[in-house]
Amino acid sequence: MIAVDAQVQEVWNPETRALATEAWQCYNSGALRASITITWTAVTTDLIAKIGSLADDGDRDAIDLREEIEEAQAHGLTPQGTIAMQKVENKLLDSAQLLELIDSVDKRALERIREDRNMCVHPSLRSLDAPYQPLPDVARANLSVALDALLIHPPTQGKKILDVFKDYTCDPGFTATTPTHIQRLFYDRVRANTRRNIASLAAKHAVGELDVGGRLSVSAYADRCAHVLAAIAERDRVLVREAMQRCQDRYRQADTDTQRRALSRLGDKDYFWTMLDDSLVAHVGGLVPQVPADPYEALDPTTVAVLSLVGNTVAREHLPQLEQRFEQLDFPHRSSVMSDRPSAYFVPHIPALLRTAYNFRVGERAGEVLRIHSQYLTVPALQQSLSAWSANVDCRMAADMPPKAVSLLTETTHLGSGRIEHFRRFLGDVRAAWKPGDGEFYLYNDLETALNRSP
Repeated sequence: MIAVDAQVQEVWNPETRALATEAWQCYNSGALRASITITWTAVTTDLIAKIGSLADDGDRDAIDLREEIEEAQAHGLTPQGTIAMQKVENKLLDSAQLLELIDSVDKRALERIREDRNMCVHPSLRSLDAPYQPLPDVARANLSVALDALLIHPPTQGKKILDVFKDYTCDPGFTATTPTHIQRLFYDRVRANTRRNIASLAAKHAVGELDVGGRLSVSAYADRCAHVLAAIAERDRVLVREAMQRCQDRYRQADTDTQRRALSRLGDKDYFWTMLDDSLVAHVGGLVPQVPADPYEALDPTTVAVLSLVGNTVAREHLPQLEQRFEQLDFPHRSSVMSDRPSAYFVPHIPALLRTAYNFRVGERAGEVLRIHSQYLTVPALQQSLSAWSANVDCRMAADMPPKAVSLLTETTHLGSGRIEHFRRFLGDVRAAWKPGDGEFYLYNDLETALNRSP
């Protein structure tokens, strides 16, 4: 259970946050009637602010209600204004449900807060001249319910948040490199039921490639939804697994190309494999593509993505044929597969790429494979790779390789100072092989400068 004081800091509206803080302070000081009264004040303040926000976005029902609120406020503290605002307050929860700010269950819980507030401020509601004495648990529960049902959420819920989700994932500016932003928008700040709906929607698209009204290709949108699932899974893996399991029949009934693309985008995730029963796992094994006989025949992106799953432990456990296919790949295909989904699995294969590169362009590709695996390198792996690089003229003398050496030095800082001696030995080997006429560029002078600046 999330602590109330932590939830208070998550209240969406700053003005409401101040009221929630005051209600919590009253509870802690024993002023229980005041706590309950201020909690209801926070609810009404929050709803009025959210109605205004939806009205600004063009919601017709919200606009009508805001006009009614503004008309009541225009009368000020007069009998007419008080009566008008009471009418607004009496239907505020109904209006909030209509606008999908709350659901029917939340409405019932918030109605209890209103009733408790009335008991606190109208002692005449209780007979026998005994004023209402709320229990501490009641005051705390009221604030907790208000926070969880309403106060911590932004002014978009229900079906409308799904529209927001679709707009966000279809936007040209969508990026998969910011999972925390996705988590904040579509997990942290929405209710549990909405989270399930979002996870379910993302899973359906990631698995079945459903149409999104022509806004994006079904495959491109499915890729984006796969990134959303990965972001949500960091917070709630069970939720994503359940969403995926509901897609089992959808995956089973999809055509082979759709199934293979789904495998390529989700096959490195445990929740993909929990979706499959034994018969489907066996079927998916047949989706692993064969290696083309011609090493110069370009692999299509889906084939590359599926074969690159060999770098993932979970995928290898379910698809042993991945390793067989990878071992059959020639240099051009192997470098493409290793570049698609970098992992520690590929690191032992990198020195061989550098050693067998047979022209300058191929040498540059091998160097790029090494660079993008920098985070997975160990000191021995780095030493072996640098030795293979310096010994192969097609790597050593390729135009992009001197700058790549500087980048590799920068991107292997996690290996500490122990890597420096290997880079210096590499620099010495490169210069020992250098000949007049090769050009000073291939003396790797920029690497020497970077080494001299390294701690």
